[in-house]
Amino acid sequence: MVQYSPLDPDRSEIRLLVLQRSRLSDPVRCTLRTVSLDTPPYFEALSYVWGDMSVKKPITVDGEEFQVTVNLESALRALRRPFRQHTLWVDAVCINQDDIPEKNIQVPQMGRLYGSAGSVIVWLGSSDPNIQLAVSWAQTYIAKKYTLASAYWAKLDARAKFSESARYEKGRACLQALEGYLDLLGLPYWNRMWTFQEFSLPQDEPLCYCGDVAFKATMVQAAQSAILQDGIGFLDQLMETSAREWSELSEEEKKERGKIKSRIESKCQVVLGNMLPPLQKMRNDWRGAENPLLYLIGATAERNCYDKRDKVYAVYGMVPEAQLVYPPDYAKPVKDVMLETTAYMINHEQAPVIWGFFELRIDRLLDTSYPSWVPDFTLVNSRTPSGGAGVAESLRRSEDAPPAKVTTDLSTAHLWARSLGTCRIVLKFDSLASNVLINQFCGLLQKGPSEALESDAGKSIRKPDTLVPRMVRAFIAHHVRQHEYSTEEILKTFDLIFDFNTPTRPIGNHCWAMIEDAAQDLTGKTLFVTEGGCFGIGVDDINDGDVVTIPPQTRAPMVFTREANTSTSGTEYYRMVGTAYIDGVMNGDLLDSDLVTTIEKQNLEEFLIH
Repeated sequence: MVQYSPLDPDRSEIRLLVLQRSRLSDPVRCTLRTVSLDTPPYFEALSYVWGDMSVKKPITVDGEEFQVTVNLESALRALRRPFRQHTLWVDAVCINQDDIPEKNIQVPQMGRLYGSAGSVIVWLGSSDPNIQLAVSWAQTYIAKKYTLASAYWAKLDARAKFSESARYEKGRACLQALEGYLDLLGLPYWNRMWTFQEFSLPQDEPLCYCGDVAFKATMVQAAQSAILQDGIGFLDQLMETSAREWSELSEEEKKERGKIKSRIESKCQVVLGNMLPPLQKMRNDWRGAENPLLYLIGATAERNCYDKRDKVYAVYGMVPEAQLVYPPDYAKPVKDVMLETTAYMINHEQAPVIWGFFELRIDRLLDTSYPSWVPDFTLVNSRTPSGGAGVAESLRRSEDAPPAKVTTDLSTAHLWARSLGTCRIVLKFDSLASNVLINQFCGLLQKGPSEALESDAGKSIRKPDTLVPRMVRAFIAHHVRQHEYSTEEILKTFDLIFDFNTPTRPIGNHCWAMIEDAAQDLTGKTLFVTEGGCFGIGVDDINDGDVVTIPPQTRAPMVFTREANTSTSGTEYYRMVGTAYIDGVMNGDLLDSDLVTTIEKQNLEEFLIH
């Protein structure tokens, strides 16, 4: 067992891993060396994915066996030098992972450490022929570099000018390169939390290694549109063979082409659906962000980590101010980390817009030991029904509103807002399939405003003569994802549904997929009406009597519920229910300027939220 010597935090000490020179087939042997970041020697920092923690391989550290993940062992084996030592910083070995106090000191140094490294090496894992083709394709046609690998494409280009078989051969190679490109983007490295800051922090872009292939990732990503065009173009040619040509193919060739098409389409859906951000943007944008911690946690929302605290701590190296206010502490419960992070963003970044970006905790109305206003950063937001564009610009102006703040004891959030009064529930949408939801929604609209919204609420609804088109538009636009469909197109689709009296996909109607998508987002949501006659769509936790508000700084309407018990002073406290889409006040083609003007004239009220 490796005996770790203590590190001196006053000298900003770290450990470096010295890889001993050896041949590729030799076991991995290395030693640890303690240095100070105040006067560091030359070293390279390794950025990689740990991989399956349950499967380990041994390396030797200071003469003792040390178990590491298979991916790390492969990286160290591949990065060794046959004739000289290689000095690296590797988190899994250089930090005593069993020593929480040491981790709490080392994590805040990550930003400085990656800035001090001579270079950063990204280890993506093992390579294959398709990935090698993808990299050489990008080097040849995007970077315009002449290498031994690019000579392959140059020969194909030359031969393809005179030979049909060579053109076919090049098409096949482009298709393999496309598959390699998709495999490259699908590697786990691009979806882990820690790798985000490790790739973003170095002054120079890291060099990526995939097996023995080395390249700059931004170069390969720049090839996306071109490599897709070439690869998919050839795939279409393969599948659009004439009937005569198809009949001449062997059964084996037909099956092979079908498998290729299915495999490419599947990989396109998975990989391109991940919406990997442009790598150059990822390296630059956060430095100029108005709310850097909010920006970074939002940018990494879909990334994975083993420890949920790392949803925050893994970007701390990029926001040193945050770690000074709330130093990382792996002994804290995850909820405490989320609480402190939310308080920091509100008090120090003036970013109450956080509530329009992240899903609130599921237990926020039941577990009163934690404030209801703390989002759950460990989840990808899918329930915030506020509309991506938010409320009207004039209602966002916050010059007259005191800034939102959280009390020193982190128990209460102070938020100023204009109140739209209490709400009344009209309908809870079923947690069922989209066709059932469409039937449910169409049935609501076909009843007419008074009957659909019931007696008093129906009578007070604003502009009842245009209620149906407004509700249809809200049905589509209430969720975060934006769609470029006009109200006329949407209504035409709903007219077809009404005519058929069944939610069957109208042939050739391009709005249907959008309607099915919106129906899925309505699952479990609530339709309500405010005292002033505005209807809204909100989260399923909204109930009769909850207060609907428009806080300027959140850029989204918010719903609060009164706490049953008030303080002895009679002060009223609330708990946060969630965001909502409110008819007439949201940016878009149905914005009601008269309604907005009326709301603007209202005084801001202070809400104390537990």
